[in-house]
Amino acid sequence: MKVLDTMIRVYIEPDQLESTINFYEALYQERCKARVRYEDLHLDLAMVSQVLIMAGDANIRKELEIASATIVVDSIQEARDFLQQQGAVCLTEPQQTPGSWIMFVKHPDGLVAEYVQPFPHDPV
Repeated sequence: MKVLDTMIRVYIEPDQLESTINFYEALYQERCKARVRYEDLHLDLAMVSQVLIMAGDANIRKELEIASATIVVDSIQEARDFLQQQGAVCLTEPQQTPGSWIMFVKHPDGLVAEYVQPFPHDPV
């Protein structure tokens, strides 16, 4: 298993999205590199540098706010095996989403992270 990326997670109300993106763009001197709208969840995601911004109603965010970080890996199964060997607790089993495999894990130090294995993109 290889860790490909690590992002901190910021949770905000929907009306704070633009100002929060602007703040992190200024802080990191980088433009927002991705924005995704999950219509069914009424959730907007934006990524600026190593910051994953999640904007949505408090009731929607409540389930997501258990995680402080997103860790992108090349193999969710290898991550699961490694983490369990290191004393971490898988709060969820790997689950398939439209674009990735995900699972929530509590590290031995108490940090909760969402692990993500993105599906490969088809060449264009």
